[in-house]
Amino acid sequence: MLKRSVIKVRHSLLLSLVLMLIFLSACGTSVSSGANAGESPEVIRIGLMPSEEGEMNRSQEQLAKDLEEAAGVPTEIFVAEDYNMIIEALRAGKIEIGLIGPFGYIIAAERAGAKLLARSEIGKESNTVILVRADSPYQSVSDLEGKDFLFVDPASTSGNLYPRATLMRELGLTNNKLEAFFGSVSFSGGHDKSLLALENNNADAIGTSSLMLPMLAESGLVKEENFRVIAQSAPIVSGAPLLYRQDLPEDLVAKLREFFLNYHTQNPEFLKSVGGTHFVKGSDSDFDAIRQVAKDLDMSPEELLGN
Repeated sequence: MLKRSVIKVRHSLLLSLVLMLIFLSACGTSVSSGANAGESPEVIRIGLMPSEEGEMNRSQEQLAKDLEEAAGVPTEIFVAEDYNMIIEALRAGKIEIGLIGPFGYIIAAERAGAKLLARSEIGKESNTVILVRADSPYQSVSDLEGKDFLFVDPASTSGNLYPRATLMRELGLTNNKLEAFFGSVSFSGGHDKSLLALENNNADAIGTSSLMLPMLAESGLVKEENFRVIAQSAPIVSGAPLLYRQDLPEDLVAKLREFFLNYHTQNPEFLKSVGGTHFVKGSDSDFDAIRQVAKDLDMSPEELLGN
């Protein structure tokens, strides 16, 4: 069973690598940034994760139009398949801005030298939940031995880091023994994909953000009563961070930050799509609790990303 788990994870990582190359190539085929360090780019490229409505929804398209008008620079949106694509695109200079999870920010700061532009304010408490189908026989995490478990993304805070820590706590296992407990362990690539996989009997349990089920239920994609929580994590205190390439000029960074700090008045749907009410400036120390959870797992960012 463990061999099958490893094969599934490796296939997921191989697919992620192929898609990353396609994503980076697509970013590079648009208008070249044409900027050396400290110079303003000729185009602002933003890396985002897909929404549950498809590759890019109307609020994301509107973001590009609004930012182009505010900054006076052509703006394009690129939709990534996973957080690692956004991190690598920032490192390769293929995008100027990336929206990512809190743990992804820590990795991007280390790997790509990315800087915090702003972060979303959640407005209400959130955490990670371990979900099963409401009609399943599983009543606790211990009942999942030998079953198929689905995480979201290796660099996801609420879809990997916190559910992993929660499972370790509930089962009394170290991280290096956790995957052997299950029949298979893999990554879906999105919170919505995990929920749909669980609903369609393609997984026995998932780890996801507590905000996602009511959000998707509101959109009509799933029904809350079809799922049941069997474990949950401590609260996650930091919202989704907006990152920027460290070589962007300071005057442009200031303009971009001012734009996003006030953007909830123009496009509240975009903030809602990232699980926030508005953006705040934030600081690196906002993510110290996330760093501590990562430290407790006793795994480096590279190990958590699988490379």
